[in-house]
Amino acid sequence: MDMSVERSLRRFEPPARLRDVVEHAWVAERGVGAPASSAREVLLPDGCGQLLIVAGTPAVVSDPLTGDRYDADSSVRGPALAVRVRETTGPGVALGLRLTPVGLARLWAPRPAPRGLVPAAARLGADAVTAVVDALNSQDVEAAVLNAWVAVDRVPQHDIADADRLAQALAVAQSVRGVVRSVDLAHEVGVPLGQLHRWCVQLLGVDPGRWLSAVRFAAFVREAVGPGPVRPDRMVAALRWYLQAGYPPRETERFTGLSAADLRRLADRLEQGSSMREHPVQDVLV
Repeated sequence: MDMSVERSLRRFEPPARLRDVVEHAWVAERGVGAPASSAREVLLPDGCGQLLIVAGTPAVVSDPLTGDRYDADSSVRGPALAVRVRETTGPGVALGLRLTPVGLARLWAPRPAPRGLVPAAARLGADAVTAVVDALNSQDVEAAVLNAWVAVDRVPQHDIADADRLAQALAVAQSVRGVVRSVDLAHEVGVPLGQLHRWCVQLLGVDPGRWLSAVRFAAFVREAVGPGPVRPDRMVAALRWYLQAGYPPRETERFTGLSAADLRRLADRLEQGSSMREHPVQDVLV
């Protein structure tokens, strides 16, 4: 019997009016005929918020260090700052909007980015979420994306001068894969370090050092494993390879965003967990 998973993964650029708040949209499907066993992948921290709308079986996301698990249902979350493992166990389709780092602040100021998950209906309205889910269930991807654009467009964007300055600073950081000190980043945009710190805490919900560490780690892994889905075993291999090189502690943290001890702990937990079983990665919800 053919047990391959019918799936699709498509990416969509936002309309010009939303480019300050949305980097791109994606739609991924794990279709009928998926094997009973699960498929796993590593989700990398990217420092960006996400709006997710799910039709069908939601994925289960876990923290490999703590073991905490939750269903990745329709929700809004703040910037991704740590590694997570995503497991799909049944058919479903999801639409995600990867927000710009300051996108949450522009849409829902003055509240900082949520530390947990907020139901998507609480931010967009139940009718808007239902319209996207109905289109996904009807396999009308274009309509689902259009409904998502309309829903976000209905949220008044806040004109925040500090968000513009912070976006400029974070763009500089992203251009150098996060390998920049907070004090140097503040100097790049002509503000004191304390001001940059206040912007990050107020508009991102996190201090600049933590945000930069996440960006550095994601860039480090991407350089090692390339684009596309990140299998847990490939990530462990990349971490082990780097650790064997024996780089000095300061260089390790500057390049990867984590200390050697944290890298080793993460590799150990991924290796010990069930995420190391051999399952094909079928789609990417990041």
